[in-house]
Amino acid sequence: MTFPDGTPERVTDQWSKHVEHTFWEVAERLEQEHGEPVAVTTYRVVGELVATGGGANLAAGGTGSHVASVEVELVDTEQREVSSDEIVRAWREKVGSVAGTEQLIFSARSFGPGGTPIEFKILARSEHADQLEAAVERCEERLADYTGVIDIKDDSVPGKWEYRFRIKPEAAVLGVKTTELAETVRAAYYGEEVMRMQRGRHEVKLMVRYPREERRVLANFNEIRVRSDDGVERPITELAEIDIVRGYSEINRVNQMRSITVSADVDEKVANARQIVAHLQREFAPELKREFPDTEIRWEGQQEQTQESLQSLFAGFGVAVLVMYVLLALEFKSYFQPILILLIIPFGMIGAVGGHALLQVPLTLFSMFGIVALTGIVVNDSIVLVDFINARMRAGLPLEQALREAGARRFRPVMLTTVTTIGGLLPILLETSLQAQILIPMAASIAFGEIFATVLVLFLVPVTYSMYWTVLGRHWPDDDAADEGTPKQHAVGMSSIP
Repeated sequence: MTFPDGTPERVTDQWSKHVEHTFWEVAERLEQEHGEPVAVTTYRVVGELVATGGGANLAAGGTGSHVASVEVELVDTEQREVSSDEIVRAWREKVGSVAGTEQLIFSARSFGPGGTPIEFKILARSEHADQLEAAVERCEERLADYTGVIDIKDDSVPGKWEYRFRIKPEAAVLGVKTTELAETVRAAYYGEEVMRMQRGRHEVKLMVRYPREERRVLANFNEIRVRSDDGVERPITELAEIDIVRGYSEINRVNQMRSITVSADVDEKVANARQIVAHLQREFAPELKREFPDTEIRWEGQQEQTQESLQSLFAGFGVAVLVMYVLLALEFKSYFQPILILLIIPFGMIGAVGGHALLQVPLTLFSMFGIVALTGIVVNDSIVLVDFINARMRAGLPLEQALREAGARRFRPVMLTTVTTIGGLLPILLETSLQAQILIPMAASIAFGEIFATVLVLFLVPVTYSMYWTVLGRHWPDDDAADEGTPKQHAVGMSSIP
């Protein structure tokens, strides 16, 4: 939680105790409902924010008496039925709103891409800072309209209240400068060193400043007098216009432009972060640009990192498929037979997606890793069948008989490959520990993709091979037939097909 800068420590401490106490009320209720504890201990810190993996903006506000954190250690997932998201949701609802907070964020550590589900930067030149602030407010209002969007925040944390001086024109004529005003105010409250005295081994500074009673209040601030070059002391209000405003705790810049990062979390049971971001980019971003033409939007967070990972993954996938095609073309001495083998890859992907639906596991980045790994596994069955069919065709068997024998004779090796692969992945699919949750989507992609591809390959390869032979089939060369020891008039095959 982040209060306005300058909030007394006792206020922050009081509210952090309230939040911590509220958590134990929630934990006790969940324990009564499920018959098992959900938390081990809590750790409360006042003056510093504990990093909990809730995004880059979680620590906005820095350190000081105005910030506090409550960190909770939960019971291992094997020993509780309640998920961390459900606990966080119940905690947030129980706490409600805390009066006076700038930010009140609930989050849980999770695996996957870094960043928050929704995160983007609003950029503008320094001369358009007013548009920047207004655009941020407009974005936060728009995010609040989406159901399931929670913990909306930005990293533009206001600083302490401060006095800002602007020299009046008549004071500028007298030669008064802003630095002189600042030095006078500093001397009045902090003091001005006039001499140092030696007391034993120590050197003591002698400071001249206003009495303590006057320095503790600002009632007499307007009575501070500033001596100008003509030697006359004048009240500070006669020389400058004084505004009381709030500054910034920090100012962030990207490419020499001021930036404010807006981020929000999403309740995945209610909303989908990808769909919300897509809608914002399609509908809201152009509208914001028209309303604030001097601002720019830069999308970041989980969506950006996931997109970068997928782009590199697909690029590597394309290279892998190309390399497989080249190796198969060299082995089978054909341009078209590798295509028959690689045709099973899309169907393996369909099986992987169906497996996620069957297990009710969401498609994640690790699911994509599993699909890429699946491509190198499912082609093995196709290679076995195509190689066996080629051998039977070289032996002089008719096409239909060669296809039938391939299915019957290679059925056992194909099934053994599938069974051993799935058997090795089964312990991961059945594992319930937290450490295994990140690997289950990848294992599901490989296992179910292999099952679907194995059943389909026994039908797909014979059918596509038959079509291939009908269009491009021709007799094997005489030397190939001689090598096989079969009559030339019956030796037919594919090695000479381009």
